[in-house]
Amino acid sequence: NLELGPHSFDLKELYPNPFNPSTEINFSLPLESYVKLSAYDLRGQEVDMIFEGIQSIGQHSYTWDASDFPSGVYYIRLQSGNMKRTQKALLIK
Repeated sequence: NLELGPHSFDLKELYPNPFNPSTEINFSLPLESYVKLSAYDLRGQEVDMIFEGIQSIGQHSYTWDASDFPSGVYYIRLQSGNMKRTQKALLIK
């Protein structure tokens, strides 16, 4: 884990999970950086871009609304430079 000051690069457990139709995604960043937050299916295909752009240091929260997607397992990936964190998400409709 990259530790710089009070914040680390971290993707928290999703809540709720399993979910229908939306889940909350919380993450923290140790420094201002360009991040990409995406949802992937089991085949590794990106199915939704939740956020992409510059984020400030500290805690951030996004909601993923998966109303348009079928039930199943998805992976939420947070990427910043060469750092990646992934959480498994189970959508049950």
